[in-house]
Amino acid sequence: MICLSPSDPTGGGGIQSDLLTGASMGCHVLSVLTGLTVQDSAGLEDSRPINSDWIDDQARCLLEDMPVRAMKVGGLFTTEAVSVVAELSADYSALPLVLHLGADPPETPDAETEDGAEDVLAATIELLVPQSKLVVVDRQRLSQWLHDGVLISDTEGAESDAEDAVQMLLALGAERVLTTGLHEPGEQVVNHLYGADEPTVAYPWPRLPGNYRGAGSTLSTAVAALLSHGLDIQDAVAEAQDYTWQALSAGFRPGMGRMLPDRFFWARKAAAEAAEAAAAGLDAETED
Repeated sequence: MICLSPSDPTGGGGIQSDLLTGASMGCHVLSVLTGLTVQDSAGLEDSRPINSDWIDDQARCLLEDMPVRAMKVGGLFTTEAVSVVAELSADYSALPLVLHLGADPPETPDAETEDGAEDVLAATIELLVPQSKLVVVDRQRLSQWLHDGVLISDTEGAESDAEDAVQMLLALGAERVLTTGLHEPGEQVVNHLYGADEPTVAYPWPRLPGNYRGAGSTLSTAVAALLSHGLDIQDAVAEAQDYTWQALSAGFRPGMGRMLPDRFFWARKAAAEAAEAAAAGLDAETED
């Protein structure tokens, strides 16, 4: 599969997360860098976009060389980048596109930067959402975008702002929308899978303690990896959530900020079990 994302030097999100998650799930990940960032485990301080022509050249060079079965798109920093990625996706429309709407904007009081981020989001919704097999987004973000006017609703009687926003994304052409409930209250985290004219599927998960970085990146890339293995969308979404929950459950806190998922939890678990079995065998030999 091919992943288009910015760099995250912490390994929590971004292209580093894509590489770790994809490799853990048996995929060879082709990586297209969309931006550079300055960040630590606490948050994003600054970012620098990659020229849109370079994004296009990176992707097409790879796609013309190797067979690819799925595409995941993460953070994009300019409207020009959104435009070239949309054109790329249209040219390779046979590839299922998983779009993660979850990039953190730089923490800055600069109004021009904030306006630019809103323009990028609006362009992403207009150009990439209609081409997406799956949009992965936090419910709280959806509600905020509705309040901020990034999404303009004409729907009456919706159960919530997030539900209203989901229907808008589906109306734009997204095949499915997966909303995550990490930031909503409750003992469980409840994710929801929506499709046009299909019943909504709820996925409750035990809430884990701690504040995590990279949960959405891990989840969206895991879905893309499973789609590239040939799973249908519902099976891929269910299995990707299980993988992500286990990665978060085995998470660690390497710095002074948020916890990071352990995408190779299964390998460390297998190594620990093998060590325990070897130690038990040595104990048995000693007793004999």
